Amino acid sequence: MTDIPSSGTPENKQPGWLEIIIAVGVYVAGISILGYWMLQQPNENTVLSINIAGAVNFALGFAALLGACLLRIRDWRYFGFRPTTLGWLATSVALGVLGFGLIFIVEAVYFRFITEVNTQESFQEAAKGGLGSILLLLFTGAVLGPIGEELVFRGVVLSALEKYGSLVALVGSSLIFAAIHGPSVIFVDAFVMGLFFGAVFRLSGSIWPAITLHIVYNGLNLIYYSVK
Repeated sequence: MTDIPSSGTPENKQPGWLEIIIAVGVYVAGISILGYWMLQQPNENTVLSINIAGAVNFALGFAALLGACLLRIRDWRYFGFRPTTLGWLATSVALGVLGFGLIFIVEAVYFRFITEVNTQESFQEAAKGGLGSILLLLFTGAVLGPIGEELVFRGVVLSALEKYGSLVALVGSSLIFAAIHGPSVIFVDAFVMGLFFGAVFRLSGSIWPAITLHIVYNGLNLIYYSVK
């Protein structure tokens, strides 16, 4: 990972559990309220609800990051806001395509042993609403949503867990990311892709490649839903 020069850097500049508690607490509280609101919506509002959820996801991620950053450190670089290269962005695009294909294999294995309801039905319905609908969904679900999630789970959580070593940071942040997605095949998908996002974040030293990878992966899934 490309680290910030640490000569003379005080110990409290390293994100820790306080930052994780603030960021994840804000995010989970917001997502819980959002989830409750979505459950109250009639079926005819499904598409609108999904798009609102993507925008709120971004807002919650930013609020969570802001709270963690302002708590003690007040330096965006310690949460991954550092320059990156075109090479890393191109690598992230390629890994997004690879991850999209890999998840088909992961789900094929999963569904050989487990049967469950379709947890992505709302996204699939929204993706099939025509050109305008899929374009809006790509913006909210494949751009805004992924940015919000990366701010929390890589920017704050992985950065804070780095003090315990790279493996703990990578696996721990991926598990927390997966847990937020709930007990279904999406938990497995999120954990596997969380490893991708986290590895790119850590190796590049910047949050931008992880965001790029996440955008590509989500975008390909939504496009697939629209033509499935």
